[in-house]
Amino acid sequence: MSIVKMSKFNLLAFDYDRANLLRELQKFQFVHFNDLTKSEEEKYESLEKIIVGNEINAVSEELVKVNWAIDLLQKYKPKEGMLKSLKEGLPTYTFNEIIEKASKFDFNEVYKNLLKSSEKIERSRQNIHNLNQKIDELKVWEGISIPIAELNKLDKVFITTGVLPTRYLDNLKEDYKDIDDSYFEVVSEEKGNTYILFVTTLENKSRDLEILRKNGYNSIYIDAKGIVRDEIFYLKLEIEESNKTISEEETKLKDSTGVLGELEIYYEFLTNTKLRETSVEKFVTTNSVNVIEGYVPTNKEEEFKKILDNILNDRYYLDIKPAEKDDLEVPIILKNGKFSEAFEGMTEMYSLPKYNEIDPTPLFSVFYAIFAGMMVGDLGYGLLLTIGCVIGLKFFNLKDSMRKFVKFFMFIGICTSIAGIVYGSFFGFTIIEKPILSPANDSMKMIIVALILGGIHLFFGLAIQAYMKIRDKKILDALFDVGFWYMTLIGIIVFALSKLIPAVTPMIGKIGLIVSVIGMIGIVATGGRDAKTIVGKVASGVYELYGITSYIGDFVSYLRIMALALSGGFIALAVNMIVEMLFGAGIIGAIGGLIVFLIFQLFNVFLSYLSAYVHTARLTYVEMFNKFYEGGGKAFKGLIEKSKYFKIEN
Repeated sequence: MSIVKMSKFNLLAFDYDRANLLRELQKFQFVHFNDLTKSEEEKYESLEKIIVGNEINAVSEELVKVNWAIDLLQKYKPKEGMLKSLKEGLPTYTFNEIIEKASKFDFNEVYKNLLKSSEKIERSRQNIHNLNQKIDELKVWEGISIPIAELNKLDKVFITTGVLPTRYLDNLKEDYKDIDDSYFEVVSEEKGNTYILFVTTLENKSRDLEILRKNGYNSIYIDAKGIVRDEIFYLKLEIEESNKTISEEETKLKDSTGVLGELEIYYEFLTNTKLRETSVEKFVTTNSVNVIEGYVPTNKEEEFKKILDNILNDRYYLDIKPAEKDDLEVPIILKNGKFSEAFEGMTEMYSLPKYNEIDPTPLFSVFYAIFAGMMVGDLGYGLLLTIGCVIGLKFFNLKDSMRKFVKFFMFIGICTSIAGIVYGSFFGFTIIEKPILSPANDSMKMIIVALILGGIHLFFGLAIQAYMKIRDKKILDALFDVGFWYMTLIGIIVFALSKLIPAVTPMIGKIGLIVSVIGMIGIVATGGRDAKTIVGKVASGVYELYGITSYIGDFVSYLRIMALALSGGFIALAVNMIVEMLFGAGIIGAIGGLIVFLIFQLFNVFLSYLSAYVHTARLTYVEMFNKFYEGGGKAFKGLIEKSKYFKIEN
């Protein structure tokens, strides 16, 4: 249960060995490179950065193609049920298996066929769009029963087709009421417009065009040669042909979904190839020798050396030694037991520890589970979450990250069940006549329990700080920064208890007061020991003592344990009261009551766990972590990306 120990290496290797070396180190997985191009050390200033060649561009272009192919085929892949998908989970491969399968896959042939089908579909869809537009333009002229080409051949008369607003149609009729040598026919009306065919003599063309313009007329060229109705019929036949082409090509794509797995393997292969090649940008070089710096887990050190021997023989120089405790560049890997491992996500969400810190996960995980369980505090809610998580872990093939997350909630569910037994609550119903502790009836006891747990939590955080200082041989610092605070806080608590509890004798109260005063004097005297002047030392010490006010706020924060237990319990109780009233109203009322019970109890389950998750995280991050934990560590980044489609095991 700790941060994995790291060894730092400096490696000199010839440029021509680099490709083979990186391939083997990628299979090894446990190597993290430092970016020497950003190093401020003088020994690297005169060395050159390695410029990545065109291979990266080629891989990037190939990745774009593969991603496009996967997205295309996933549209045609039959949808699996969520339960079936969770049960089957992601396929598992070793990295060597991915390399082997990818090397046998003929992507170019697959891509060529997919691109061909995709282009045919797009062309057909565009064609259908254009044809439908043309049909929309022609359908208003279906009333013309003679070929359009014949209209255009008449050279003795002037013929025009066009549109005018329907509101001007009566005006147009009125204008031609007494004119016999011109004629117009209403072909159709649509959306407030009237489409007309107008015929007049060549001599009257100017006169009639002026009349038409006055009535809002605009001429329209009919893009057809034969009878409009026939033209539309043939256009629809062409649409059917395009739809048939789309159907045929989509069938081909559906039949091609079988290669999705191979495409995904090829995608992972290319992604990791790109990662491997771009890692070169972190190295520096002379004309022929690469300088490489990084870290490997100490327990993998011998395996790392064997790889170098196998690939480079004696053509390298290696300097490897345990990483320095205060080296801020050391990457972090957390290693915890089955219980604490489930809470690593909470540590990562805050910040990974630095190498000279300790992993806080096993230190806060028990508190987190207990606090969250007390905040929800219902046997029914706890069993519901625990059973659901156990089913998920047992029957579903979950990703490692999701598996940790489910375990996290399973442990919270277990603690919620235990708290529910203590509270005597089952979905808001009282199942124990005289429970050990009732949030509703034993409010003072709940306050005391919350404050006691808060005190243990805070003192534990301080104890961890003391341990870290003692570990680092800073014994006096542990006394000054922790010991005096222990004296101050414990003394105040003992003095307060002597006033509140008759069983505590006044003498013990006086001793507590004396101890607290000594602690305060110690804080003022040593809190500013790093200041350069006497005034600065005193001012800093007084300010340090002023921090006692924050402890009051810290203690009060733990009352949220009681507050959330009460709020969730009262909501459940209110729902149950409504359900009982509905059950007294016959069959319909019973059905309604059952629906109300299920919906609102599930809503309260969600709300209670969400609140517990957030507020327990706050107690951990704000009240506990600020006593000993800083964070800011860097995650270990090996040469294999987190897989998008598979589980890649070592």
